[in-house]
Amino acid sequence: MMAMDNRSNQAAGPRSGEVKRAGEIGFEDLLAPVTLEDFFREYWEQKPLVTRGRAQGFFAPLFSIRDVDRVICYQKPGPGRLDLVTEGGFVRDNFLNLDNTANINLVYENYLKGSTVILSGLEETWEPLVVFCRKLEGQLSHPVAVAVYLTPPNHHGVQPHFDTQENFILQVDGVKHWKVYGAGQELPRVEGSYTPVARERLPELLLETELHPGDMLYVPRGFVHEAEARDSASLHITVDVHVRTWRDFLEDALAAMADRNPRFRKSLPPGLLNGSHAKAQLEEGFRELMEMVHREVRLSDALGKHAEKLIVARPPLPDGHFALLHAEIGLDTPLRKRTAMLTRRFQEEAVAGIQFSGNQILGPVKIAEALRHIDETEIVVPSQLPGGLSNNEKLVLVRRLVRVGLLTHASEGNSAGAAKRG
Repeated sequence: MMAMDNRSNQAAGPRSGEVKRAGEIGFEDLLAPVTLEDFFREYWEQKPLVTRGRAQGFFAPLFSIRDVDRVICYQKPGPGRLDLVTEGGFVRDNFLNLDNTANINLVYENYLKGSTVILSGLEETWEPLVVFCRKLEGQLSHPVAVAVYLTPPNHHGVQPHFDTQENFILQVDGVKHWKVYGAGQELPRVEGSYTPVARERLPELLLETELHPGDMLYVPRGFVHEAEARDSASLHITVDVHVRTWRDFLEDALAAMADRNPRFRKSLPPGLLNGSHAKAQLEEGFRELMEMVHREVRLSDALGKHAEKLIVARPPLPDGHFALLHAEIGLDTPLRKRTAMLTRRFQEEAVAGIQFSGNQILGPVKIAEALRHIDETEIVVPSQLPGGLSNNEKLVLVRRLVRVGLLTHASEGNSAGAAKRG
């Protein structure tokens, strides 16, 4: 049965709720009034959801229609970061200069003829969205990307399709009419791609709704969807959660075992596809390695690999840190973690450590309590570090954490957290 979204019931009366700065918007703000617990139990990977009630300008601090040509002109995104698309498919190359950058006048021209402008990769290049996505990654422990879609009035965006990531559509400007159908593929492997679906093969229509500024639509991966702008230009932000699955996690655990044990790094028997002796070797080796996996696999190894990809591989936000690398740090110098810093502490046998955006450190287990305090405390004062460290050891630790990029002076302005648009 199709569920028609009765907007008059869900959003009667004036809009409520304050407008937050970009760095203050969290995952719970996208879902309200649905709670996190209810969302993950009833909707996540299962069915679409529309939420309303936010102020019309709630998502504008992240990105707005006035920012589109600024990104094109100043960031000079190439194909893959800037795409034009119609209901018939992608527009190829006729808006590019010889150096493969976009000709803004040709982009305007194609847009006025009906093309949707798509800007991707802004989770790496547009500060408010960088801060927003880092916060979501900290809450979800999954990688997050964004794409911005600007569709001219009364035109379709992308043809009916399904994506391989979880989609949260944040309506910023204009009104867009959406249709969400059943799954074209159940829980597709996460690849950051999309698959068009012919109209004669569309699954059952599950949801039909209009998104107004401040509204959010969740579309699970694999669910087919399409949209059309109404009488004004429509701009929305699609938040893509590229979930890491149990398959990915088990691969991480196996990769960690292979890092420790050279037996997993030996080659397969030559001739394994056509020789009986090689096949016998293969069966014996496979059985031996599976028994080893059963005995020695460690959850902590998989968590460490997951954190390396989600946290350590992503650099911290630029905040003028060079200016602080030679600043004096004493026992009473107030420090704090840098903006939008993701962290994971760990302790194994005689080693304690912390992984954080762009780096990690290891040390003797006696620093574990100090690392916990640093990770959990808003303002860190070296003299107050717990764990029985001497004053000299406290200073060595915090100075090292400034050098490697985790800590900064608490007096430094938190401009990225405020997500100023520049």
